[in-house]
Formats: sequence, structure tokens, C-alpha cells
Amino acid sequence: MKGINSEEETVSTAPPVRILIVEDNPEVMAVLRELFLRSGYDVQEARHGAEALVQLSAPKDALPDLMILDIGLPLESGVGILEFLRRTLHSALPVIVLTASATPQQEEELERLGINAYLRKPAPSDLLLAEIKRALATHGRKR
Repeated sequence: MKGINSEEETVSTAPPVRILIVEDNPEVMAVLRELFLRSGYDVQEARHGAEALVQLSAPKDALPDLMILDIGLPLESGVGILEFLRRTLHSALPVIVLTASATPQQEEELERLGINAYLRKPAPSDLLLAEIKRALATHGRKR
């Protein structure tokens, strides 16, 4: 018989982890959305850089817990989004860059701006999910 305080009987009241996907390719967005929803995450989407900046300007309680960021985006580059993010009150937001290509200079700038991981497309799903869990744990969130 299990005790009243057993771990199995504890119900989490924490809200689901929200992931903002910033990706302009609809097929990649659909694959990532499905992967994250199946993994129990809430998903927010931005299809270009300007849309991401609007979402990142929201009040703190509406912000995502983690961002998956492409670099080559219309209307604002991924590097520009990350520069904005690091200058705001939300500067500690974990960021995983998922991109098909970045120049060595962009990679250097991303590291300087404090990304949690850099993955090249197509990244294996298990690797991406592991990096998400690691980044969230580093920032005090679990999933």
C-alpha cells in the first residue's frame, strides 16, 4: 500500500513548459510542433523575426520557457533576435539554435550571446529533446 505522500500520488501543479519555435520553413515548423506537442510541451510559433520580437516583448508571464531559433529568418535574423533578447529583462531565456547553416562569424556571435546549444538541421529528435531537457534543467525548469 502506498503512503499518502508517495511520489507516485503527487500531482504537479506547474504549468506545462512553453517552447517558442522561431522557424520560417512551414515543413520544419510542422515537424517541430508535432514533436514538442507529443512530448508534452506547449508550443508557441513565430514564422519570421518580427513576429518573434513581438512575442518576446510580451509580459513575463506570457513568455516561453525556452526558444528554438533558426538563424536565416525574414524580417529579422536569428542573431538580431538573440541580441534583442539578451538586452531585455528576459535575458536568461534558454535558447537552442537549430539552423541549416551559419557562418563561422555567426556561430561565434551566437556563443558570445549565450545560447544553450547549437544544432544543425536536420537534428535527430532524441538529441533535440535531450538538449531541451538540459537547457530547462540549467534554468530550473523540468520536463
